Amino acid sequence: MRIARIIEYFPSHVGGMERHGLILSKEQIKLGHEVEVFIGYDGDLKDATKSDFRIYKAPFQFLPPYSKARRLWFNLWACRKVNKNHQKNPYNIIHLHGDFIEAYFGGRLSKKLKVPAVITIHAGLNKRLLKLKNAKFFKNISRIICVSNEIAEDLESIGVKGEKIEIITSGIYLNEFDNADENAIVKLRNRYSKPIIISIGVLRINKGFTYLIEAFRQIKEKVDSATLFIIGDGPEKNNLKKQAAGVYNIYFLGQREHDKIVEYLKAADVFILASISTPNDREGTPTSIMEAMASGLPVIATKVGGNSYLVKEGRNGFLVESKNAQILSESIITIINNSNLREQMAKNNLEDIKQKDWPVVALQIEEVYKKLL
Repeated sequence: MRIARIIEYFPSHVGGMERHGLILSKEQIKLGHEVEVFIGYDGDLKDATKSDFRIYKAPFQFLPPYSKARRLWFNLWACRKVNKNHQKNPYNIIHLHGDFIEAYFGGRLSKKLKVPAVITIHAGLNKRLLKLKNAKFFKNISRIICVSNEIAEDLESIGVKGEKIEIITSGIYLNEFDNADENAIVKLRNRYSKPIIISIGVLRINKGFTYLIEAFRQIKEKVDSATLFIIGDGPEKNNLKKQAAGVYNIYFLGQREHDKIVEYLKAADVFILASISTPNDREGTPTSIMEAMASGLPVIATKVGGNSYLVKEGRNGFLVESKNAQILSESIITIINNSNLREQMAKNNLEDIKQKDWPVVALQIEEVYKKLL
């Protein structure tokens, strides 16, 4: 089948949704489908060539990332571009990635072209939009894929019919973690003082990096040798660097190629995701947690979004209250001071993550498509 994927942000831009869109597209190519991807930002990839899938990129790149103007422009442009391409070579499925805005524009396009539209919602929904009247945004969407139960429950609370909803998380490639460069990992561990704490994500408010940095400041009072890796980029980078000034051993590593991210994860001792929920930016089921699990790391995450779907208290990590640096620091110290606990949590994570291999997830999404054709 021919699939049109509409996704505003795309690798090499770092983020769970971005990587989801890339990997799902490549897996669908392997399954024999034809995929064309319509993006608003980035897309400068070494491994996404024309032999894999075609990328169409929106013009007007001077518009600020994450701005409302960019988002509206992108959706208008993408729908027009898909419509134009469809007239020449029809699509079988339109797959959107986003929430209310994407559902509105994509739903109208679906109705016009008489092509089923599927939307994947990757992050928690804006609470301000969870009103009964807003269920209409999804009326022309054939299926809604939610990456967490929380998102599905929010949709049903405003009247979206349950039969429209599927819960399918993102995936990871387990073989990427099995085949990581062991020499590079050893060199990383030897380069930095230990224990090594790592966190990955877009540097924006809802990822809670400000609380992690404060927690790390407290950790240094008890474990002076500790190191913190922060991988990612985003609008809060300068503010976070100012906050971290004077705290020794915090490394802002910026965006990294995925194979390098795997190496950093495997060189670390514990993974942290200190997300918070804001009215318009809430956590989904984070790929970064799954990647940490596949790296054999204990995970400490806050009790927001789909984090609790992956982290089971005491089994593979700890769940802590958000916006509380003190509790976060205490939980980190508990893990780094207990080698037996770390080893058991690592073992449990390596077992639990087997159900999230990307080929399995891609087949689940293919089954959703087939129900609509």
